[in-house]
Amino acid sequence: MKLVAICLGLVCAALFAMPAWAEANEADRATARALALEGHDALQKKDYATAADRFGRADALVHAPTLVVDWARALQGLGRFVAAHEKYELVLREGVPDSAPKSWLRALEEARKELDALKPRLGWVTVVLKDPPDASVQIDGVLVPPAAVGVRRAADPGFPEVTVSAPGYESFKQTVTVGPGEEKSLEVSLRKLPEVAAPPATADAAYRPRQKSEARRVAAYVAFGLGGAGVLAGGVTGGLALRKRADLKDECIADSCPSSSKKKLSTYHVYGTTSGIALGVGVAGVGTGLLLLLTEPRADDTESAGFRVRPLVGWGTLGAEGSFQ
Repeated sequence: MKLVAICLGLVCAALFAMPAWAEANEADRATARALALEGHDALQKKDYATAADRFGRADALVHAPTLVVDWARALQGLGRFVAAHEKYELVLREGVPDSAPKSWLRALEEARKELDALKPRLGWVTVVLKDPPDASVQIDGVLVPPAAVGVRRAADPGFPEVTVSAPGYESFKQTVTVGPGEEKSLEVSLRKLPEVAAPPATADAAYRPRQKSEARRVAAYVAFGLGGAGVLAGGVTGGLALRKRADLKDECIADSCPSSSKKKLSTYHVYGTTSGIALGVGVAGVGTGLLLLLTEPRADDTESAGFRVRPLVGWGTLGAEGSFQ
């Protein structure tokens, strides 16, 4: 345990000597240092999930090749060979200057060795599209670019799931078993979905007579009910208004009423206004009910019987007229 702690301390000390660490602020450096220590401890315990998380977070705060190499090792332990491969490649692509700390130079050399050992363990999957050639391809839910369809694509050893789909075709899904260093090829021809035939045009497509509707008749009855209630309420409030007017006629002289009649006068106006509104609602309800009933088609189709009904609605007019064809 002492040896491990000493090694971790040396690694951290080397990290802090790097220019990338010098450019970060103090809080980021402290956080990255703690994350790197946790990552190394998890890597020693083969807790690869925790190690990958900690090294990934530390590298996001302060990018360094040493962190990327350890991150790749954790990913490799999780079986994510493709992701680990790309991390090693990243270190090689970015390179390390000759004046860099020894820990950086050592990380570059380790990335090269780890990459050489990892390449033979990658799986490869080739998906060849027969029909349609422009279908969409996904491997484990990740969309494959069109340029990568029909050629070898790196895959983690295991059981990648290939999904192919296209509009108008039945989707294809298959799980492929790929071992380390193994290559699998898959040819896919999607099956076309049956075309839905359009309904044939009929002679009466341009004209469809209205059908009798129970909802229409119910609406007419409701309109009649509201209209009747309105007429009744208007009559009652109108009668009360006339009674109040008769009382006020005895108390008021030449449209001048004493203050004691103020309440009666207010009530008279309320009754009068309410009566007018209620009567208006009543007339509208009765008219609507008549209109719904008079324009309802007959069971024997009035057009074919040669009899046509047309409603008449206007100022002071409510009714219907009929004519034979």
